[in-house]
Amino acid sequence: MSEQKTPKTKQEQVKKTVQPYSPKQNKSNPQTAAVSILPDKITSNDSATLVAKAYASELNFPPYSQPLTSQDFDRLEPNHFNPQSIPVDDFGNSVSAALSKYRYTYPEIVYATLSGENIDNALLQLVDINSGKTLLTRSFNQEDNTWHAEFDGERNLPNQLQATVKASINGKVISLALALQYVDSVATLESFEPAISQDADMVITANLTTREQGLYRVRANLFDANNQPIAHLVSKERLNKGSDSLELKAHQSVLQGRKAPFYLSTFSVELMSPAPGKPTKYGDSSIKKHEIIDFATSSLSALPYQPSQQEQQRLQLLQNMAQGK
Repeated sequence: MSEQKTPKTKQEQVKKTVQPYSPKQNKSNPQTAAVSILPDKITSNDSATLVAKAYASELNFPPYSQPLTSQDFDRLEPNHFNPQSIPVDDFGNSVSAALSKYRYTYPEIVYATLSGENIDNALLQLVDINSGKTLLTRSFNQEDNTWHAEFDGERNLPNQLQATVKASINGKVISLALALQYVDSVATLESFEPAISQDADMVITANLTTREQGLYRVRANLFDANNQPIAHLVSKERLNKGSDSLELKAHQSVLQGRKAPFYLSTFSVELMSPAPGKPTKYGDSSIKKHEIIDFATSSLSALPYQPSQQEQQRLQLLQNMAQGK
């Protein structure tokens, strides 16, 4: 959810440094150059130039191994829930509600919190958005200045869910809608093999137990021994039902100057949608953290990443647009 921002004066806008838009998800990549734009208006050619420069910078790294920094919140906390707030009077008072996370996997418990002044009581309702049916209702309990509620999940909950908080405040009922997903896992990340070197890549094989076959995408974040983020790793592979594996790779371009130990965490397992209109399904991980202890980055080839033909064609298209061709 986007935050409200205070409008800037024209003078402030002129001084602003504009970050190029990145075609990939990592919008805060420090490798992406910042370009200062002084004119009041940015033309379409200016925009195309920014995008082309950003994409060219990204191609220094393979798509399966992108640099990660402490500013990349969406990748570091992909399941974060943004609290929702609503004003309750004309004096600036408000109430705020949140879930412990956005996506839950059976049999996880859903936790909700509510905070604010003059709350008399409150209810948490789980609602099927498509039918409007209330599936269950729980009462909030107060502890100090915060109210808490929770409920157990079920295997076959609808895909479109909403947790509705109804709070009684000064004789009025205030409602807040909290979106969430509750899924039954289609695959479990079980373990990793020891890391090996393969040309310019550190390769870590991930072992999974899958309950459905299909095209899977596994994500993980790579950190150093001081818990500083290094890279966001992504792998796609068509897996069979049962025990199967895929490889996560960290390219030498993100490991330069680094030494083991490393560790992997923030795992995400997805069964990609097989056709339009069919939802993505999700898995879980039986491990929270995998340590990589004995790996010598000096064993990796120093060859830079070579963009694929498709990536080069896309870059050429962006550059042509920037030149007005």
